[in-house]
Amino acid sequence: MKTPGWWAMALCEAVNDQTPLAVAFAGEELVLFRNAAGQAFALEDRCPHRRVPLALGRVVESGLQCGYHGWTFDGASGGCTQIPNLHADERVPARYAARAFAVREENGFVHVWLGEGAPQGALPSSDYQPSGREFTGSTIVNMSHDQYLDAMLDGPECLLGFPHVRLTDFFLGDLRSEQGRVVLERGAVWSTQILPSQFVVDYPLIVRTAVPLNGGTVRVDLLSEDELPLVTLMIATGANRRGTTSLCWRGYVHEQVPARAPLRWRAARLRKQAPFQVKSLIDGAAVAALLQASSRELRGLRQPRLIPVSAVV
Repeated sequence: MKTPGWWAMALCEAVNDQTPLAVAFAGEELVLFRNAAGQAFALEDRCPHRRVPLALGRVVESGLQCGYHGWTFDGASGGCTQIPNLHADERVPARYAARAFAVREENGFVHVWLGEGAPQGALPSSDYQPSGREFTGSTIVNMSHDQYLDAMLDGPECLLGFPHVRLTDFFLGDLRSEQGRVVLERGAVWSTQILPSQFVVDYPLIVRTAVPLNGGTVRVDLLSEDELPLVTLMIATGANRRGTTSLCWRGYVHEQVPARAPLRWRAARLRKQAPFQVKSLIDGAAVAALLQASSRELRGLRQPRLIPVSAVV
């Protein structure tokens, strides 16, 4: 699935001026790199000469050099600036250019514009404002992008977890739309809870999942029963090759400590252990067993609206 707009494709610290980074997001295969001044660039990961992946090349002072025949490309424009076997007085034809993409960085993510025309609109990570120590990572999961987003609504416990917390399948309200995402809240309990979750009347925790209508950046929040934020996680997702999904994420723990938090949760917090886990290996049987509820509404909201013929005649 590819929709026009900004896509968060990599963590800022994963892109450097030493080694090109190959990424496959939303059906596009790109290579990310920086110049010596630290500016990030994105090119199509194909040399226009022999179609060799540019990610196999190296970063040089004037741009990105293909590892096959040494053609060098400017990061900002994609123009070919050097061909080794050309004489000094020969000009490089303009058609020998790699496709370049607009890049912006914010809140620890490198965003790439996938769309026609001038880039516009807010970045998908604009509402992620970390404080304190962050926990980051990236992986590729053996699951299609659409199915990954569906499961994030129908059963996020298949995709991620919070230590010493057990997610339930009890929805705390209906699916709603907020700022380009569909949002759903479900109850959660501490893992020390004695009663089964179906017998709990007042859930001490809330897990809020916000899945984008367009694009692929998912926000997940763990909240107290009073809706005080405890943990915030931002996961950038995109379709990779052969039905897989690329993920990179950032998250942090908030200052609030709920009064009923168990000792083991408090101890993990003091030891600065990761407050969440994004699963690299997903249990296919567990995903297959999920009831398709909220994801059906998500797909309905994503369906293109047909314009009556009378409206355009």
